Amino acid sequence: MADDMAATGAAGPRLLLNAQPFGFGPPAATAALARELAPLCGELAYFGGGHTLDLQHRPPYHAVYGTTGLSDGERLAWLRRLAPRYDLFVTAMDFEEAALARRAGLDVAVYDALTWFWPEIPAVAGDAALYIAQDFFGVRERIAADPALRRNSVIVPPIVPRLPARQVWRPERPGDGRRRHVLLNLGGLQNPYWEPSDAAAYARLMLDAVQAAQPAGRSVVVTTSRGVTAALGAPKAQTDARRDVRADVPTDIRTDVPTDIRTDDRDTVLDLMSGAAYACMTPGLGNIYDAAATGVPTLWLPSANETHHLQARLLSEHGFCDARLDWPDVGGPADYDVPASSPSAVPEALTRAIVAVIHRLSDPRGLSGLRDRLADAVAKSTAGLGLAPGRAQALTERFGHGGTEEAATALVRWAGANSRRPPH
Repeated sequence: MADDMAATGAAGPRLLLNAQPFGFGPPAATAALARELAPLCGELAYFGGGHTLDLQHRPPYHAVYGTTGLSDGERLAWLRRLAPRYDLFVTAMDFEEAALARRAGLDVAVYDALTWFWPEIPAVAGDAALYIAQDFFGVRERIAADPALRRNSVIVPPIVPRLPARQVWRPERPGDGRRRHVLLNLGGLQNPYWEPSDAAAYARLMLDAVQAAQPAGRSVVVTTSRGVTAALGAPKAQTDARRDVRADVPTDIRTDVPTDIRTDDRDTVLDLMSGAAYACMTPGLGNIYDAAATGVPTLWLPSANETHHLQARLLSEHGFCDARLDWPDVGGPADYDVPASSPSAVPEALTRAIVAVIHRLSDPRGLSGLRDRLADAVAKSTAGLGLAPGRAQALTERFGHGGTEEAATALVRWAGANSRRPPH
């Protein structure tokens, strides 16, 4: 069902945005693009479902078309009705939805943060009007070697802004006043390869371990999706203008470690990073680049999907990692080095291995030693954090920042030159 504002009638291109419902990276990137695009567009709308809607709001959109639970055929029919109203369908990494939009008659642009990763980039990327690739290790080399992508590609810096001084992390000083919190950022847990209960079990393990590693009186702030927030807390929820969901603190956690479990917009998350003593985060690329932007020292947590492991490993190999843990460190295994030709080299197989480890660690029947190992590993890995800015900060020196503006400029330029609007 659509959530519409009155038509603006303003000049400018008409864009329909979308994000892949996999983790928080794609919807966060789309939300950032929407804020940049809104003043430049005659009409700006969002088309998508699931947890991506946690971050898509009106404004900056004129309309939000929620597609949760709709079949491919129903979404295709809706896109066909919408096609005459929009100049361009812009998706953050939902290649299947891009193909559906093409079938509906829409021109398509793809923003891709994982150009470096895909074993094979989906064909719709080469057919798109624009393929906007976020820079990372190996991206420029891959596009240079692919004639189809060279034709329509724009490489942009990471979608992180240059932050004001108040959002840049600085070490905690004894005279600063109130003691800083530890941030547990569990963005990116929701994906189609595991059940919501598996995401919640992962979140509970990490929360227990991070709490156990804290001295009495040090608070923990948890930011994650609405679904995981609800699973971690009691059923009551509160809302305000900047915080979408806040869970009551469960009764089974340490009472001497104050804990706040919540869902936040990206600007608030950046504030939480810059104001933290240090952060413990899932190693999604969005979190990695936000750590780079703020400079917060970070422990990268065990992987929740196949890209997490590879990204954390790349950070470590290139010297941009403060500390990291993965499942083999706490009673794995999770086999990350399966040959690409193997039948088990698929996301579902790796996810099953990760879920098996999570269930072993979560089992209340006699495996408390493994949970203690996780808590001890967190404590040891974070013991030296907070004394100096995080090493990920150097990523912005290598790959830059301000990709939101460059991506928006490319989209508006293309849409303006190829508008479906009839001439006056």
